Amino acid sequence: MRLLPFIYIFIFGVVLTVALLFIEQPFWLIYIVIIAVYVVLLVLPPMYTVYKSNNLKKIERFLEKNKKKPIFAYALAVQTGNREEIIDTIQMILSKYKQPYVQEVYKANLALFENNISLFEQRAKQISKEPLHTYYIAYAEALKGNFENAQVLKKKLPVGWMPCAIDAIIAKAHGDMIAFHQAAEQSINLARGVQKFNLFYSFKWMEKE
Repeated sequence: MRLLPFIYIFIFGVVLTVALLFIEQPFWLIYIVIIAVYVVLLVLPPMYTVYKSNNLKKIERFLEKNKKKPIFAYALAVQTGNREEIIDTIQMILSKYKQPYVQEVYKANLALFENNISLFEQRAKQISKEPLHTYYIAYAEALKGNFENAQVLKKKLPVGWMPCAIDAIIAKAHGDMIAFHQAAEQSINLARGVQKFNLFYSFKWMEKE
C-alpha cells in the first residue's frame, strides 16, 4: 500500500513530461519542471511532517512508517514511556549517527533517562550549539533544585517551547502539578513536528514519575 502513492506520482510525472513534449517545451525546462514536481510531492510532505506539523496522529503515522530509523524509533519509545526501550533507542542513535552535535545531545538524554543527574549536567555543558546548550543546562539546574539559576538561564532562551518546558520542569520539581500542566500545555502548543510529539509524551512520562 505504501508503494501506491509513488506509482501515482511516477505516472503523473510521465504524463506531465509527455504533455510538455507535446507543446514543444525545451528539454531543460521539462527537466526542471519534473524535478520540481518530484521535490514538491515526495520531499516536502515528509519534511513538513517532521518539522512543522501540528497533527499528532499524522506525526505518529509517519514515525510508524519510518521506525527503522533510530531517531524516529526513539520518539515512539518516548511515547511508550518504557525507560529501557528509550535507553535502547538512544544507544542505537549513538551507534549509528556519529555527528558531534547528535552525540552531545543524545548522550545527555541517555544520562537523563538513566537518572544520572550529575552526568546529565556534565553532558549538557558539552553541547556545542545554542539554544539547546542553555536549555539542557537550565534543565539540569532545575533537576538539582537550583531554581533561581534555571530561571536566569530560561530568560536567555528564544521565545517558544523551551522556556515553557523549563517552567514545567521547575513546577514538577516543586510538586505543583497545576502549574506543571499549564506550562507543559503551553510548551506543547508552541512546538511543531516530531518535537511536539516528543514533548507531548515526555510530559506524560514526567507526570507519572
